[in-house]
This record gives sequence, structure tokens and C-alpha cells, in this order.
Amino acid sequence: MRRRARAALVAALLAPLLMSACLRPTGPGVSGLVDLSADGTAALRAVYLGSGGWILEHQGDVVLTGPLFTNPGLVTTGLLPIRSDTAIVDRYMGRYDVSSAVAILVGHAHYDHLMDVPRVAARHAPAARIVGSRTVANTLGTWSGMAGRIDLVDDSAGDQRTVGRWLWYGDRVRVMALRSHHAPHFDGYTLYRGTRDTPRTEEPAWATDWVDGETYAFLIDFMATEDSIAFRVYYQDAVAPPPSAFAPEALIAERPVDVAILVPATFDQVDWHPEALVENLRPRSVLLGHWEDFFSPMDAPTRSMRLTDIRHFERRLERVFDGEWWRPDRWTELRLPRG
Repeated sequence: MRRRARAALVAALLAPLLMSACLRPTGPGVSGLVDLSADGTAALRAVYLGSGGWILEHQGDVVLTGPLFTNPGLVTTGLLPIRSDTAIVDRYMGRYDVSSAVAILVGHAHYDHLMDVPRVAARHAPAARIVGSRTVANTLGTWSGMAGRIDLVDDSAGDQRTVGRWLWYGDRVRVMALRSHHAPHFDGYTLYRGTRDTPRTEEPAWATDWVDGETYAFLIDFMATEDSIAFRVYYQDAVAPPPSAFAPEALIAERPVDVAILVPATFDQVDWHPEALVENLRPRSVLLGHWEDFFSPMDAPTRSMRLTDIRHFERRLERVFDGEWWRPDRWTELRLPRG
């Protein structure tokens, strides 16, 4: 009965979304292959998988960010149990060889960022470390088989004033977590909010079991040498109110960001997003992720939800950023040159 009551509560909370979730195309965006590199071997390869998922690769070094392929429908998510569909995960993740991935970055533990990670890690990226919060680790608990593969970032994260600790993955990839905060979904309310202090022994059954926990953004450096950065990438998987999710000013003064991956969804729930991040990161180029409807099947056209005015976000971005930026459809591959 408790779970039924909880599901009913979630359905009530999702009512505004149901009322406004009429889907519409968002224009051409970009799809297919966008190759701006004169020499593909020196390029940063970024493949958009949908939701918060990316493949980031430079000269054979691969970092993943938490993908979602299962995409349970909106009504299902609000009223019924959900779980990772491993056949769908294998179908779409299997398009790419990510067996050499060194890390899977998870900014927070909501289902749309973490639910499919155990299957991706077990089947497709068997050597990758899962990088995230204590809530991420405790949500995966003992049931997932991932307990020995998680790197916690709660005590090593940086912020605008503090340089955090780099986590090294081999000699050519380093990652720094940045303290962030998950913006509200609507009307100041954040769904599935909370922390998890003890490891789960059973797989979460409901969307409400996937509480967000501490939220982090990440700096990812692909190194040319031990002391020289080939590409600096910024990644966030949730909108945050400034100065949350800022990179340390001292690091950016030394080396601004080459590519910033920013989230448009729910941007209007906070002030100065994306303006504040553009000022903080000083990126050379910007990619938009987690902008599309992830309640529709993976083989459906990539569309946004009316709840987010993506055009408004893009106009605001263009007012403060005069570099190149892209809003990729799923499966878009971008090859970006070194600056």
C-alpha cells in the first residue's frame, strides 16, 4: 500500500508535466557527422547518446557519461515500477565499441542518469570506473555488482573558489568533480529529492527510489603530455543555480574550457543559466545535452518537451557566446579540432 500511495503522489506531482508535455520538433539542430577536424587523429570525438549520455574520446582514451536507453514512458514512470531494459541497452550501446572506456561519469542518481549504467558497465565498458556521489554508490549498492568499481567524489570535489583533487585514469585522462545542485523541475519543486546513506541490497523498483543525492558537474582533461592538456571538457547533467557547478577560477585562468556540455532542460528555474557558466568557463565551443524528450522510445524522432522553451535558451546563449555551438540529435558525432 505504501508503494501505491507513493506512486499516486508521484502521479499528482507529474500532473503539470502531463498537461504541458505536448511534443514538438525543435528544428534541424544537427545530426549525423559534424567533422571540423583537419586531422581526425587529433580531434575530440563527442557522440551524443541522448539524455545525459555522451561518448567522449581522444586518441583512443574514452570517457562515458551516464546514458539512458530504456526511456520508460511518462505515465509508466509516474504510476508503475520501472527497471533497466537490458535488451534495449545492448541494442543501442552495442552500436559503439566503448570497451576501452576508463570512466563513466554520473552527476546525480536520478533514474535517467543511473538506471542503465550497471548494464553498460558490466557488458559494454567492463574496465570503466563509475565516478559519482555516495548516493550513486549506495543506490547501486550490492545488487548491481558494481560496488568495487565506484570512485566517490564527495571529498575531492572543487568549486568556484577551491581547486578539487584530480582523479587520474591512466596517464592521459584526469577528472575533477565540481560541486553542483539540481535545479527544480517545475514551480520550484524537485522530483525524487534525497540522499541514500546505506547500500541498497535490491534493485530500485520505482522512479522515486532513484533519489538525486549530491549533484556534481565535471572537468575532464584529455592530456597531450603529463603537463599539457589537449582538450578540456566541462560536463553537467543537471541545471544548477550559479555559482553551483562553477569550475575553479584559478584553473580556468590557466586554461579555459575547450568544450562545455550544458543542459537547457529547466533552465528557467534558476537565474543566469547559461550566462553565468559561459562567463565562468570561457568555452571555445558549446554542446547542448539532456535537452530532448526522454519519455519517448529511442527510435522516435528527437524532440524536446514544451515544458522547456529551447528556443529561448538558445537565444540567451547566443547573446553571451559568440563561438560555435550545437544542439545534437541522438547519435550525432562531432569531431572538434584542438584550439
